[in-house]
Amino acid sequence: MSVRDHPTMELLHSERIIVRPWRDDEADRVLDMLSLMEVVRWIDDDPQPLRTREQALGKISEWRQQTDARRGVGFWAVEEIGRAHAAGTVLLTDVPNSDGLIQIGWHLHPDSWGRGLAREAAAGVLTHGFAHGIDPIHALMFTDNDPSAKVCRAIGMRDEGIINDQWYPGPSRHFVMTAADNCARSGARL
Repeated sequence: MSVRDHPTMELLHSERIIVRPWRDDEADRVLDMLSLMEVVRWIDDDPQPLRTREQALGKISEWRQQTDARRGVGFWAVEEIGRAHAAGTVLLTDVPNSDGLIQIGWHLHPDSWGRGLAREAAAGVLTHGFAHGIDPIHALMFTDNDPSAKVCRAIGMRDEGIINDQWYPGPSRHFVMTAADNCARSGARL
């Protein structure tokens, strides 16, 4: 059974959030979020804000295709319990041209910033990734993306500084966490 085949399967459920696949009926929310330059500027080197509902449906379809429950990777909606719409996206995905490295990321609608939702979702998705044998997990971001760097520090990722990587053009801020780091932070055993 895979999340791709079961679009209502939850990845994480806490007192505050649910992490689950995006649904087609949320295309308007995806459009609203990914039409904003203050969101898409952090996602891509050449940010292209969405302009139509059809593009948003295409993005949801793309995320669904990149979700693989067997590997533990994917793009999921972060839903704040009690809200009428998803707050944004959390993801585990391949680092391009890396020969198997996995990165974590997130992007939330500005109306959901500053409440710890990215931190909570990312911490849960890190644990999910480690449970699927993904080790280590990287976070790569623009060098001036201080809000995401703050989330990385809050969830215990190790700051590796600024790197000129082979995966993205130009310098990136690089964080990493291993399963052992995660266990040490939570007090659990491997």
